[in-house]
Amino acid sequence: MNKKIIFIEDDTDTRNAVKFILEAENYEFYGAASGPEGIAKITKYNIDLLLLDIMMPGMDGFEVCRAIKSEPTIDLPIIFVSAKSEAKEIARGFALGADDYVIKPFEPSDLVHRVKRVLEKYERGNHNSETAG
Repeated sequence: MNKKIIFIEDDTDTRNAVKFILEAENYEFYGAASGPEGIAKITKYNIDLLLLDIMMPGMDGFEVCRAIKSEPTIDLPIIFVSAKSEAKEIARGFALGADDYVIKPFEPSDLVHRVKRVLEKYERGNHNSETAG
Protein backbone atom coordinates (compact mmCIF):
# COMPACT_ATOMS: atom_id res chain seq x y z
CA MET A 1 0.00 0.00 0.00
CA ASN A 2 1.30 3.44 -0.88
CA LYS A 3 2.27 5.73 1.97
CA LYS A 4 0.07 8.76 2.49
CA ILE A 5 1.85 12.10 2.81
CA ILE A 6 0.31 15.47 3.55
CA PHE A 7 2.02 18.81 2.93
CA ILE A 8 0.62 21.72 4.93
CA GLU A 9 1.79 24.73 2.93
CA ASP A 10 -0.06 27.96 2.17
CA ASP A 11 1.72 28.52 -1.18
CA THR A 12 -0.15 26.68 -3.94
CA ASP A 13 2.81 26.52 -6.33
CA THR A 14 5.09 24.96 -3.71
CA ARG A 15 2.38 22.50 -2.70
CA ASN A 16 1.83 21.50 -6.34
CA ALA A 17 5.57 21.08 -6.98
CA VAL A 18 5.89 18.73 -4.00
CA LYS A 19 2.75 16.88 -5.11
CA PHE A 20 4.37 16.26 -8.51
CA ILE A 21 7.65 15.08 -6.91
CA LEU A 22 6.00 12.69 -4.44
CA GLU A 23 3.38 11.26 -6.81
CA ALA A 24 6.21 10.40 -9.22
CA GLU A 25 7.57 8.23 -6.36
CA ASN A 26 4.16 6.56 -5.93
CA TYR A 27 3.23 8.29 -2.69
CA GLU A 28 -0.40 9.21 -2.10
CA PHE A 29 -0.36 13.01 -1.74
CA TYR A 30 -2.68 15.25 0.24
CA GLY A 31 -2.35 19.01 0.43
CA ALA A 32 -3.64 21.57 2.87
CA ALA A 33 -3.37 25.36 2.76
CA SER A 34 -3.64 25.88 6.53
CA GLY A 35 -2.89 24.20 9.84
CA PRO A 36 -6.50 23.49 10.81
CA GLU A 37 -7.28 22.05 7.36
CA GLY A 38 -4.18 19.85 7.52
CA ILE A 39 -4.89 18.56 11.03
CA ALA A 40 -8.41 17.57 9.94
CA LYS A 41 -7.04 15.68 6.92
CA ILE A 42 -4.41 13.87 9.03
CA THR A 43 -7.08 12.10 11.04
CA LYS A 44 -9.53 11.71 8.15
CA TYR A 45 -7.08 10.04 5.77
CA ASN A 46 -4.81 8.18 8.23
CA ILE A 47 -1.70 10.03 7.02
CA ASP A 48 1.74 8.36 7.32
CA LEU A 49 4.00 11.45 7.11
CA LEU A 50 3.56 15.19 7.51
CA LEU A 51 5.54 17.76 5.54
CA LEU A 52 5.05 21.09 7.25
CA ASP A 53 5.80 24.69 6.31
CA ILE A 54 6.48 27.12 9.15
CA MET A 55 5.48 30.54 7.81
CA MET A 56 1.71 30.40 7.34
CA PRO A 57 -1.00 32.90 8.27
CA GLY A 58 -3.02 32.12 11.37
CA MET A 59 -1.63 28.90 12.81
CA ASP A 60 2.07 28.64 11.94
CA GLY A 61 3.94 25.36 11.45
CA PHE A 62 5.38 25.36 14.96
CA GLU A 63 1.86 25.60 16.39
CA VAL A 64 0.66 22.82 14.09
CA CYS A 65 3.56 20.60 15.18
CA ARG A 66 2.86 21.29 18.86
CA ALA A 67 -0.85 20.50 18.39
CA ILE A 68 -0.13 17.22 16.59
CA LYS A 69 2.52 16.05 19.04
CA SER A 70 0.18 16.77 21.98
CA GLU A 71 -2.64 14.69 20.44
CA PRO A 72 -2.27 11.09 21.68
CA THR A 73 -4.37 9.64 18.84
CA ILE A 74 -1.99 11.01 16.17
CA ASP A 75 1.38 9.31 15.75
CA LEU A 76 3.29 10.26 12.63
CA PRO A 77 6.70 11.63 11.66
CA ILE A 78 7.05 15.30 10.77
CA ILE A 79 9.48 16.95 8.36
CA PHE A 80 9.58 20.74 8.37
CA VAL A 81 9.96 22.22 4.88
CA SER A 82 10.76 25.88 5.31
CA ALA A 83 12.69 28.86 3.98
CA LYS A 84 13.65 29.60 7.60
CA SER A 85 17.29 28.52 7.66
CA GLU A 86 18.49 30.05 10.93
CA ALA A 87 19.97 27.56 13.40
CA LYS A 88 17.54 28.66 16.15
CA GLU A 89 14.52 27.96 13.93
CA ILE A 90 15.85 24.53 12.94
CA ALA A 91 16.62 23.72 16.59
CA ARG A 92 13.10 24.83 17.58
CA GLY A 93 11.61 22.47 14.98
CA PHE A 94 13.57 19.52 16.33
CA ALA A 95 12.77 20.51 19.92
CA LEU A 96 9.06 20.34 19.05
CA GLY A 97 9.49 16.78 17.82
CA ALA A 98 10.32 17.08 14.10
CA ASP A 99 12.10 14.14 12.50
CA ASP A 100 13.87 16.23 9.86
CA TYR A 101 14.11 19.75 8.51
CA VAL A 102 14.42 20.62 4.80
CA ILE A 103 15.37 24.15 3.79
CA LYS A 104 13.66 25.73 0.76
CA PRO A 105 14.64 25.80 -2.00
CA PHE A 106 15.56 22.12 -2.09
CA GLU A 107 16.54 19.55 -4.67
CA PRO A 108 13.65 17.17 -5.45
CA SER A 109 15.95 14.15 -5.01
CA ASP A 110 16.96 15.39 -1.53
CA LEU A 111 13.33 15.72 -0.47
CA VAL A 112 12.54 12.22 -1.73
CA HIS A 113 15.59 10.78 0.04
CA ARG A 114 14.64 12.41 3.33
CA VAL A 115 11.01 11.29 3.05
CA LYS A 116 12.10 7.68 2.43
CA ARG A 117 14.65 7.78 5.26
CA VAL A 118 12.19 9.18 7.81
CA LEU A 119 9.45 6.71 6.81
CA GLU A 120 11.86 3.75 7.04
CA LYS A 121 13.22 4.91 10.39
CA TYR A 122 9.71 5.47 11.71
CA GLU A 123 8.52 2.03 10.55
CA ARG A 124 11.50 0.33 12.19
CA GLY A 125 10.88 2.23 15.41
CA ASN A 126 7.18 1.35 15.50
CA HIS A 127 7.85 -2.26 14.52
CA ASN A 128 10.48 -2.67 17.25
CA SER A 129 8.23 -1.24 19.94
CA GLU A 130 5.36 -3.52 18.89
CA THR A 131 7.48 -6.67 19.00
CA ALA A 132 9.42 -5.76 22.14
CA GLY A 133 6.73 -6.92 24.54
